[in-house]
Amino acid sequence: MKGTFFLASCCAAALAVAAPAHAAPYNFAITGSETIQFVLDSSPVPSSYDLGNYFRIDGASGTINGAAATFDLGFGSSTYFFNFGLFNSSAGLEIFSTGVSLYTGAEETPTFKLGTFALAPGYSVTISAVPEPTGWALMLTGFGALGAVIRRRRNMTVRVRYSG
Repeated sequence: MKGTFFLASCCAAALAVAAPAHAAPYNFAITGSETIQFVLDSSPVPSSYDLGNYFRIDGASGTINGAAATFDLGFGSSTYFFNFGLFNSSAGLEIFSTGVSLYTGAEETPTFKLGTFALAPGYSVTISAVPEPTGWALMLTGFGALGAVIRRRRNMTVRVRYSG
């Protein structure tokens, strides 16, 4: 009975300290002749936008082939001349795509889609959710509480009778 109460108390405490919901971080991994990675919020605040056409995110930090880099990113709607543009002047890198749009919603409040998408010939981008630290902490707390309940030993009295 004590173990059940302990487990319920741990769960209640974990829920009480859970962080409020917010935009989740998304990992962007672009593969092609270069490997490019950066992280953006699932619903970013654009640096600039034009309703019905595109939005920009300037100064995004990431890596090109493992080396630190800064990118200016452009995301266009299906009616615009490009759906994705990545610019890095120090590496002389520009990638454009006229494929499927990588986001939903209006350009002032976009939300990225998850999945793998074809970009310019020879490139593709995979957008995946990054696990949040609070989620990992809650999961580990739950496993720890469960382990403590399972491992708990009951006190037993052993009586030995000698018949002889």
